[in-house]
Amino acid sequence: MRHNTSIDSFYNREYIHKPIMWREIIEYMERSVFKGDGVVVDCTLGEGGHSEIFLNYFKNIRVIGFERDPQILERAEARLSVFGDRFKSINDNFSSMGDRLSGETVNYILYDFGISSFHFDASGRGFSFAGNEKLDMSLDGTGLTAWDVVNKYSEGELRRIFREYGEEKWFPKIAKVIVEKRTESPIETTEELAEIVLRAIPKKFHVKNIHPATRIFQALRIEVNGELEAIKDGLLSGFNVLGENGIMMAMSFHSLEDRIAKRFFKRMSDGCLCGNDGKHCFCSGKPYGEILTRKPLMALEDEVAWNSRSRSAKLRVLRKTRDLDGEYR
Repeated sequence: MRHNTSIDSFYNREYIHKPIMWREIIEYMERSVFKGDGVVVDCTLGEGGHSEIFLNYFKNIRVIGFERDPQILERAEARLSVFGDRFKSINDNFSSMGDRLSGETVNYILYDFGISSFHFDASGRGFSFAGNEKLDMSLDGTGLTAWDVVNKYSEGELRRIFREYGEEKWFPKIAKVIVEKRTESPIETTEELAEIVLRAIPKKFHVKNIHPATRIFQALRIEVNGELEAIKDGLLSGFNVLGENGIMMAMSFHSLEDRIAKRFFKRMSDGCLCGNDGKHCFCSGKPYGEILTRKPLMALEDEVAWNSRSRSAKLRVLRKTRDLDGEYR
């Protein structure tokens, strides 16, 4: 049964981000043994949209929000300051939960993978090809940037990330053209890169309503921020800090993210720590968790009409039944 609350009941229009599938999320929190009380960890705080709903909807809940981008964290902290000590922020990657939440009792964890609408629309860091911004894509403003990847990676390295992280079938041609173009002069902006990709893919293979550079920008963002490794580490560290009967909710926006969450949830429900399949797995088979979503939930039609970015969202939910009794590999 889906929650019947109006889709924009708690939406704060002062902010860019529209919290996706929040009705489904609060329903699973309500149906838990904790009935919406306790502590929820918002792993990708963003502008604080989901956290604001939790704090308004559940009067006996505390929120701990992880956000690695200090710029957007300031916006979230200002937004949620009215809730006093019911809200706590941590400027770090959610993969550090095990260290940062030592001794904390956690009842719910929400993973909203990817990046927020703020990053696409207002950060100015080149996450979108809609404008003409400097190639950056770094969430924390340190270390590797998209400029470094585009202008310094070898053709082979570019082929790898476009294939693995973008699932782009034209990866050899795009990597080759990028390397050729940058020998003339560095590729500096999103507009330059998008135009290169546009010309590298024959027009007859362009997909209607999807820019040809979409997958390439996704691949660069994942590489720059180490997103997939953070998801793997974050799921495990989150499971370890979650209490018994705690609810873990993972929302993904593309197949790479969803595949990682799906596999982790299945291993927890199968009681598998070794990662070996079938006859090669010698684990006890006693589950560590119960999958509550037989198939991932998708946004309902009214939400897709309200927020087109919810169209690709998939929500998976797991209830923890016991702690791990060995090393997860």
